[in-house]
Amino acid sequence: MLEVISALNTEKWNSIVKSFSSWDVYYTIEYAQSLEIHGDGRAVLMYFQRNAFRMCYVLMVSDIADSSQFTSILKKGQYFDCSTPYGYGGPLTEGSYSKDDISVFISELNEYCVQNAIVSQFIRFHPLLDNYAVFDGFCDVHYHKQTVYIDTSSIETIHKNIEGKNRNMIRKAINNGVKIILDKGERLDDFIRIYESSMKKNHASDYYYFSDKYYRHLIEKMSVDLVFLYAIYKEDPVASALFFISPKSMHYHLSGTLTEFRHLAPSNLLLHEAATLACSLGANKLHLGGGVKAVDSLLEFKKQFNKLGAKSFYIGANIFMRKEFDYLVEIRRQTDESFCEDKLMIAYRG
Repeated sequence: MLEVISALNTEKWNSIVKSFSSWDVYYTIEYAQSLEIHGDGRAVLMYFQRNAFRMCYVLMVSDIADSSQFTSILKKGQYFDCSTPYGYGGPLTEGSYSKDDISVFISELNEYCVQNAIVSQFIRFHPLLDNYAVFDGFCDVHYHKQTVYIDTSSIETIHKNIEGKNRNMIRKAINNGVKIILDKGERLDDFIRIYESSMKKNHASDYYYFSDKYYRHLIEKMSVDLVFLYAIYKEDPVASALFFISPKSMHYHLSGTLTEFRHLAPSNLLLHEAATLACSLGANKLHLGGGVKAVDSLLEFKKQFNKLGAKSFYIGANIFMRKEFDYLVEIRRQTDESFCEDKLMIAYRG
């Protein structure tokens, strides 16, 4: 049976999520609420039980009329869609399952979405969980790109997997007097300044700029689950990163480096120290994510930390209301000359 838990029921939400052995921070109510603050919609937890099988995952439900492409065309509350939160998600499962179990879930999800005018869903599966396989055959699943993790099961393993060139860069940072410090958000202004300078340099979209309220929520509500690391050169922070901490893994969430100090290799040392921290906390993986594109310099940089650390990132989608979905695509075709239908994501948002 499918149960939908709202973000107002915080205690029940986290109680369900943390009852799964594979849970991590991306599934918690506090993380979902941070994205509500960011404007990503209304958070819900999908929880399904059948026989000895259990499954849950998080979705952000958005009013399509809030999208700039539809504001003047659709009425508020007319159509919605949903997606897993920014980062990684998809199903957490417990107990063996059959195709019939997943089929029943998809049928109940479809019924719920039609009743609530939810046209489609988009899922970012979790590379460390390989959970795309749960929905394969019941969801339009596609390989998207590669991500990278550092094996942090031991200090020896961390060092063994680092490429020689990267070891040299880490030593270079140390020899140049770069030091790494950590805190729980006390230097937030420094973090934002460095992070936003990197976003401007890379011409990032507005989505990747976060409000002070967003950061304050993370610091106040997720203090146990996060840590900021800073690379310090001559007493000034020149690189910074925000990491999320889960029982079995750490995640590289947001980061930045001041351009004029890149030659000192502060990010190399910062990630090395982050991997060491993950190991000390008992996490066996530090997930670095992928590049901006499928293959780019950022991905290659991350690969230098674990030559054996490639993980596949899959995405998926379901259409629950085909007629309405096609109608929304046609609106975009007729009202936006630059519209390019995205075959891998939600087409009308392309």
